[in-house]
Amino acid sequence: MSPSAKIHSSRFLFACLVFLGSCTFQKEKTEETVEKISISEEEELNQLLASGLQQLSNWTGFWKSQEPTFDLAGFQMSREIPYEALEWPEENFIRQDHPLHKYLIPNPEGHGVVDIYSYKVVMPEEAQVSFNPDSEVIYFKSNGMRERLMFMGPSGGFEEAIWVSPEHLMVTGFFEEEGGITPMIWIIMPDDHKYITFKHSLYTSTYPKTGYLVKKLQNIDFSNGAE
Repeated sequence: MSPSAKIHSSRFLFACLVFLGSCTFQKEKTEETVEKISISEEEELNQLLASGLQQLSNWTGFWKSQEPTFDLAGFQMSREIPYEALEWPEENFIRQDHPLHKYLIPNPEGHGVVDIYSYKVVMPEEAQVSFNPDSEVIYFKSNGMRERLMFMGPSGGFEEAIWVSPEHLMVTGFFEEEGGITPMIWIIMPDDHKYITFKHSLYTSTYPKTGYLVKKLQNIDFSNGAE
């Protein structure tokens, strides 16, 4: 190999090493950035969780009265679940004269209201009040659309909800698993169509599934046998 060829080969090898080194550095920087974003998001969600629980003292107090071992520190972030947007045109049918109107949860920036009770509590005009086995979280948007944010079958239920930020709706309730009934929290991000679940370490077989609703919805007469 001629001297000029050797010089050219060395320069090419050096350039390759510099390029590879640059790629490795960029990869490390990217991974570092992703990790920081993930940690930052988790910290934000935990702060929102703590803020919401402070405002839902009636709910936490009810769980404490049913299960003395219930502890707020028992909630741990579980997983992130994306969902497909399901919405259709429909105005909010829960008017001011409706018994559940006072329990609507307005978005802090006026984008609509959330309802977690009307699907669960069945109130026919000339029949006894009853409970639907299923539960639903509905968002009546200010643009005239109705969006289903969450749906739960008989294995669980929604008990409370609060906007912990204009973009984050926190819903509390329970879910029945093989080990028993456990308190659950969901932080829903409607704009991103996903929610984060927070599971608790407590499991019980004696929790009254409609007990909190009967206590919360004091303007509704449940004495006619609703269970």
